[in-house]
Amino acid sequence: MAPNKKKKKPAANPARGFATTSIASKPKAETVNNSTDISGTAAPNTAPTSIASEDTVDLSAKARSSETKELQELTPEELEEQLERNDLQIAVEKYAAKARKDATRHISKLQTERRLLRGQAYTLRINDWLPNNLVLTILDLAQGYIADMSSIPTPISQAKRIPEDDLVSRLWTLDIILAELRFSEDRRRSVLEYILANQPPESSAQPWGLQESLEWLALHGEPEEIRPYDALINRSAETSQPNSRPESPTKEAPKLLQAQLEENETQSPLPSYHKGSFPLSATEDIEVSDLDSDLEPDELLSTYLKIKSRLFDINPEFGEDQASKVTKSKRKSQGTSVSSVPSSPGISKLLRQLQQIETDILFDKDEAQALWIPKRNLLAQEKTARMKLNLDIRKKSSQQNTPQNCVANNVPQDPPSVDELPVHSGTLTDEEDLVGMSDMFGAGMEITETSHEDTNPGNSKSKGVTIRDFGKSTGGLSPRRVLEEACRSRESTSKIILKLISPTTYASRHSVTIIWSKDNDGVSIPSFPGISTETFSRSVAFSMVDIATPDIQQSESFICTVALFYLFSNSPKEEKVYLRLPPNWRDFWSELVEFRKDRTDSLDRETIKNFRKLIQAHTSTEDDEDVVLTSALRARNKLANAQTPGPTQDVPNGGILNDPEAYREIWAKKSSTPSYQKMLSVRSSLPIFQFRDTILSTISRHQVAILCGETGCGKSTQLPAYVLEHELSNSRSCKIYCTEPRRISAISLAQRVSEELGEHRNDVGTSRSLVGYAIRLESHIAAQTRLIYATVGIVLRMLEGAKGLSDITHLIIDEVHERSIDTDFLLIVLRSLMIRRPELKVILMSATVDAERFSSYLDGAPIVTVPGRTFPVEARFLEDAIELTGHSVDSQTQEVDLSDDDDDLAQDSKSTNSIQLQGYSSNTRKTLAIYEEYRIDYNLIIKLIDRIASDPTYIQYSQAILIFLPGIAEIRKLNDMLLAHKSFSEQWFIYPLHSTVSSEDQQQAFVVPPPGFRKIVLATNIAETGITIPDITCVIDTGKHKEMRFDERRQLSRLIQSFISRANAKQRRGRAGRVQEGLCFHLFTKYRHDTLMAEQQTPEMLRLSLQDLVMRVKICKLGDIAQTLSEALDPPSAKNIQRAIDALIEVDALTPSEELTPLGRQLAKLPLDAILGKLVLLGSLFGTLDVALTIAAILSSKSPFITPLGARQRADTIRLGFKKGDSDLLTAYNAYSAWRRVCTTPGHSEHQFCKKNFLSPQNLSNIEDLKAQLLSSLLDANLLTLSPSDRTSLSRVRPGAHPRAFVPVPAPYNTHTANDVLINALVAYAFHPKLLARDGKGWRNIANNQSVSLHPTSVNKATQNNLKFVSYYSIMQSSKFYNAHHTSAVQDFALLLGAGEVEFKMHAGVVVLDGNRVRFALPDLRVMVAVKMLRGRVREVVERVLRKPEVGVGERLGRWMEVFLEVFERVDRKGREG
Repeated sequence: MAPNKKKKKPAANPARGFATTSIASKPKAETVNNSTDISGTAAPNTAPTSIASEDTVDLSAKARSSETKELQELTPEELEEQLERNDLQIAVEKYAAKARKDATRHISKLQTERRLLRGQAYTLRINDWLPNNLVLTILDLAQGYIADMSSIPTPISQAKRIPEDDLVSRLWTLDIILAELRFSEDRRRSVLEYILANQPPESSAQPWGLQESLEWLALHGEPEEIRPYDALINRSAETSQPNSRPESPTKEAPKLLQAQLEENETQSPLPSYHKGSFPLSATEDIEVSDLDSDLEPDELLSTYLKIKSRLFDINPEFGEDQASKVTKSKRKSQGTSVSSVPSSPGISKLLRQLQQIETDILFDKDEAQALWIPKRNLLAQEKTARMKLNLDIRKKSSQQNTPQNCVANNVPQDPPSVDELPVHSGTLTDEEDLVGMSDMFGAGMEITETSHEDTNPGNSKSKGVTIRDFGKSTGGLSPRRVLEEACRSRESTSKIILKLISPTTYASRHSVTIIWSKDNDGVSIPSFPGISTETFSRSVAFSMVDIATPDIQQSESFICTVALFYLFSNSPKEEKVYLRLPPNWRDFWSELVEFRKDRTDSLDRETIKNFRKLIQAHTSTEDDEDVVLTSALRARNKLANAQTPGPTQDVPNGGILNDPEAYREIWAKKSSTPSYQKMLSVRSSLPIFQFRDTILSTISRHQVAILCGETGCGKSTQLPAYVLEHELSNSRSCKIYCTEPRRISAISLAQRVSEELGEHRNDVGTSRSLVGYAIRLESHIAAQTRLIYATVGIVLRMLEGAKGLSDITHLIIDEVHERSIDTDFLLIVLRSLMIRRPELKVILMSATVDAERFSSYLDGAPIVTVPGRTFPVEARFLEDAIELTGHSVDSQTQEVDLSDDDDDLAQDSKSTNSIQLQGYSSNTRKTLAIYEEYRIDYNLIIKLIDRIASDPTYIQYSQAILIFLPGIAEIRKLNDMLLAHKSFSEQWFIYPLHSTVSSEDQQQAFVVPPPGFRKIVLATNIAETGITIPDITCVIDTGKHKEMRFDERRQLSRLIQSFISRANAKQRRGRAGRVQEGLCFHLFTKYRHDTLMAEQQTPEMLRLSLQDLVMRVKICKLGDIAQTLSEALDPPSAKNIQRAIDALIEVDALTPSEELTPLGRQLAKLPLDAILGKLVLLGSLFGTLDVALTIAAILSSKSPFITPLGARQRADTIRLGFKKGDSDLLTAYNAYSAWRRVCTTPGHSEHQFCKKNFLSPQNLSNIEDLKAQLLSSLLDANLLTLSPSDRTSLSRVRPGAHPRAFVPVPAPYNTHTANDVLINALVAYAFHPKLLARDGKGWRNIANNQSVSLHPTSVNKATQNNLKFVSYYSIMQSSKFYNAHHTSAVQDFALLLGAGEVEFKMHAGVVVLDGNRVRFALPDLRVMVAVKMLRGRVREVVERVLRKPEVGVGERLGRWMEVFLEVFERVDRKGREG
């Protein structure tokens, strides 16, 4: 036939949405249709060399035919369809590749993570914690919670909305991933609708929307849909693997795509025949010889194929491999199975032999299966031919009237390779068997005649064989060789088996089987017409079904090219393999590519269309909700504006003192009273009175002034009063705050100034007084109050408030020389505040201040120095006290407690100098040689007091003796010893003076005893400068005080005992010279005083943790933390600042961006380290407050256990008797509880109990006192709500009282004190990330993977329990090891519920704690979501309570708390029963 003339190129369609490029069409040979019967005889008017028609060669031409129409030829409907198609095609080209690439990348990553993470994770015993009924309860609560959240309209702003095209791409990627994760079509559509309604934020760690989709499935899916994670990992390779670009419908392919394929490839319905071969009747049998029991390995395959062939010949069902069947649903619907096929003894024997071979360890089942497929195809063809021949003979008479031309134009189709052989039942006729066999092979054997028009392979209704001629190959390598080399390059041991499956050579069809030696990813079933495939884990077979070639060489090349395309075209490394093919087969490769692209584009367009419908439906609903919400908000705002009253004028001071002249009148009345005039004469005798005008003039002329006054000059009482009098007398409004470092100082000074102003004793803080005071938990301020004495903490709290210090006109900071961390921080704030408020006056006062440093720090502030009024004081030292009393070291009791807080301080405890001891007795020198100077020698103190009170030389100093002791425990012990001493039982008053002592008891220490009586005051460093007892004539100074220090080694703060500085010693000595010459005994050597002691006390900012300071910087909104703290008088190092920030981030007090969290705001109110403060807060929320307070007090002071020298083994044994909950902390709490029961039980001796159990009564008493302080702090922070009776009980707690009143913890906050599992969990939550994981026989620190040992005294050191994790409070380095102190066992699931920050890997079933520090594996998705929801809601409860403690939890969140506590109650109860 002559070649076609070149047609005129049609005009381009302007309606097309994308540009196209014209490509010259391939030359087309003349088309001749031919038909061949089963015997290979050519029909009339045909030639065996014919090729396919034009539409067969260019498979994509029909798909593009509509584009060639002219614009004017299109109907409006066609034009609209064309425009939509072009728009969809643009979207396909833009997003299809990206969506599939992203999905493939995510799927690969998810599968790898699932395999690796679960292999490295701790497997949890879920049933012990979350039984199925509890999981269902949590999921029900979760659904209610989500419904409640969904009912709150939260419209997405236009700026945050994802563009529609981007949303399509994300949904597409998500849909592919969900299909891979076995979501059904209905579930996927519901999930996508949910994701659209609740669009998740962008995440770089996981695919967009995947986490939320899996959560939705767990909440709404049926239980049978949730597969265990381990089943996903261990499942065997399936017959069909998903490809990165699905090309044909498979069982696992997305149904959205499958629907399109079914629409494009609608198959003609086949008759519903029973399928099968010729089964044996029940009476027939076959002869079967026995199988050799010792077959050689090379004989296994041949014997296997022989048995399979024989079974197939009997019945195809017996010869079918069950693993390769892919139509199980058909069998179920037909109700048939292998067992239903009639069997006989011979058949049973063959099946047993087959099973025996398959179970042989040397038998390669994959290779056998690959060899069996082509052999089975040949057997099937022969069987079909025989059946056709028999059928033709029987139907010959019935076909005589059939027109000859009805069978002219198609080649009958030969039997192809089969995917499966369906099961049948019963005995069928030959005709039924033939039809059934034909149906098994798809269209393997034509039963009905077809017309010429049905030969197009693109038409799915055709059942004929199409012959295609590809011409002679020139150049390149043969497709067979290229396939062999490509397979060998992928796997050197691969095998390729080619098989001619057609009975004719002029209509040749081949099959090819590729066998791998290991599992390989399968290929999708090809969508190219006429090709079938079978895939297994280690093999894949391609067969030509209804397409053939004129010769064997082309048939072989054809099937090899198909196999090459589907195996390697999707591999980036191997996709260029086609370049080695001859030109004609490269053209066929391009045809395959084009066909695949057209088919996939068609599916993709429909997919995008469906996604857009979803998005548009959601967008319209969302816009409607926005309109409704906006209207509602406008209406509510109008109502609120209508109800909001206008701004009200603040009435200053409660409606008084609005008239400036009122100030003058008030002062005139005050100054004219007799009581004022009487006190004025006393005040005028103080040294500061001479400097009154100078001080007031300096304050008036400068914003900042510094007053340096010696002890006894009257600065603390007189200066604030001078300022008050000056302002009132000049008719000026004023509010003066004077800060004091201690509560007792604020109270005593306020009362003293009130009396000096002529007011009655109890008028302080009332409307009758101008003076008041404000301390924590106690405030005595009225509207008329003009002068307030307050602690520094109160002023800092004012700075945190909205008003700040706006009401204050004068701020006086007393005792700045103590360099407390609060005072130094207040100075930082004031430096910037004074710039904004130039009218604010600031005065600094101190006795021993380094005036020049402060003046330079405050921009050259003027200094006013006032001399003191003191009498000479004789200073004596330890050697003098021993010489005077004859004290011997033999009277000391050596006792060592378990805590090593004082190790550093004890290193220089011995300090003597032989030169300085000249002139002293040998007993004194001998005693000092072995004297433990660091210890408090109570016996020496008592002997010294007794000698001073009785020796005529010193009796003049015995009228009022002040003894400085480190803390309340030492005060209590010495108080008890003095009361028990016969010399002080009569005519002596003994007063303890401490900040925890009641105000009434403190005032007794200031009263001058009547004639014939003497007094002893036991005080801490509060009596150094904070208060003045005027009648003191003798001071006994132990030379020690307690101060908080931050331990760099342990990264924690401790209240430790240390030596004072020389400046402190001078202040203490000066207290004895107020009314006469005084005497002072320093109970440390003169050598220590002159040589070893520091000149000044170290500022707290340099020795304390900066965590509290960092939080204050954020609360006061002072800007950058490091920059703010660098402005201090003695700035801390940048390293310590960063360490404090990191510690606060770890405990969730700060966010990573250094913003304060609700937890951080509450921690700032507690006088504890962040981790201990967090423990106390958690204890108050979860009903374990008493335990939490006790543990915090123990870790802030000292352990209650002591170890006397020589009795360590006994002490350790007794300590283990208090063991509780595999926890050192609970063991200490157990001992404390036992001591408390003894003290509150009449008839029991506290002293005997402590001695017997190696407990320190002083440490236990100190723990109780700290608990009272911490409980008060919680009240101050509004974290506790006490009843009036509880408040009364708390107010009765007084240190040193007899009998002791213990801290009453309210019952509602103490409901779970007996739950050891919960307490250990809360300890781990608070201490996190201080966690150790079991590592063989030792332990590993999860924070740095360092090997750590438990301290030898830990109750967990030798425990036999199977502990996986323990929390710890600190780690100390010994000579060889790192030892963890204060450890507590914690359950793995308990960690999962509350410790640190976690990431839920929903796809892998793994929860990652703190960035891969610890991993936990959960069994299935439902448990995964239940744990996530429970953890998230409980954290929400904690955050809500911490943000607004007064609001409470609420009923909805309260239910989550109940479930959380129920989980721990169940485990604890089971542990007690077990």
